[in-house]
Amino acid sequence: MSKAVGVALIGTGRWGHRLAAALGRTEELTLVTCFRRNPERRSAFAIEHGCRAADTFEEAIEHPEVDGVILATPNTVHADQAEACALRKRHVFVEKPIAYSLADAARMEEACRIADVTLMVGHAFRRLGAARRVRELLEAEALGRVVLAEANLSLPGALTPDKWRYYRESCPGGPLMQLGIHHIDTLRYWLGPVRQVRGSFARVATSAEIDDVGIVVLDFETGARGVVTGSYVSPRTFFLRLYGSEARLDYTVDMGVWPDAQRLDEHTTLTLTRQTGVEQLAVNNRDMVVEELEEFASCVRGEAEPETGATEGAAALAAVLAALESSASGKAVRL
Repeated sequence: MSKAVGVALIGTGRWGHRLAAALGRTEELTLVTCFRRNPERRSAFAIEHGCRAADTFEEAIEHPEVDGVILATPNTVHADQAEACALRKRHVFVEKPIAYSLADAARMEEACRIADVTLMVGHAFRRLGAARRVRELLEAEALGRVVLAEANLSLPGALTPDKWRYYRESCPGGPLMQLGIHHIDTLRYWLGPVRQVRGSFARVATSAEIDDVGIVVLDFETGARGVVTGSYVSPRTFFLRLYGSEARLDYTVDMGVWPDAQRLDEHTTLTLTRQTGVEQLAVNNRDMVVEELEEFASCVRGEAEPETGATEGAAALAAVLAALESSASGKAVRL
């Protein structure tokens, strides 16, 4: 077996804990060190997950046993942090969205290209067993020609002023930027590139600055249309639905188990409806976070290229940003 890839984890919030737990479920990577600005929480995290707590961001990424860096930080700092990692020849795994802007995403891609290091984006949901099964069905043309897609990802949250997601400036797009972007990536994975976007956003119920509901209409190059919606105030919801000329496919997850990502496939219903009847489809259980981290390890070793790299990350981000532009202008935006 190859030597485990040493990683530094930057950002030890709720999802940082989940990433660290996933690192504990694989022998392909080892968590060497971590950093967050709050020293007490940083130390507590290091004790819980058995790693070193670095006093600074630079100390963490410069640790001699670190090969790659996992950025679980606000999107506003992704570009600067990724560039710093690339300058030190550290491979970069960045949680979605890839960046705050497309210009930032381009900066990250260029820095990693020049340094000859991996840039991988954490679009994990396309790796679920159900998402892979749907891709197989589409390749087999089991639905005929797909003409329409619907999807929703909603999670209620405590949006308080101490959270960066509370603010419109640091979290434009609200639930679509942080949640719906997962479905945008999955739909692109299934149906191909998007050529045009329309969006609508509103602040309906939350006391936070951000919009708490969002809608994006996707015009795919195939001619299919898609609608992705999301909310920060509604009960936990996860579904995707594809309408084809021969069948309809319904993909629903009981999000009561969230954020235990490795259990999502166990709580998934995948149904294919034809004129002749309804078929419940089996789903292979997959640990989507472990799988993407193990792929990152393979990329660090030079054995693979990232499935969700800069191109895929920027494409998902572009759709949300275009939806925001469309919402402001009242016009569709071409990508």
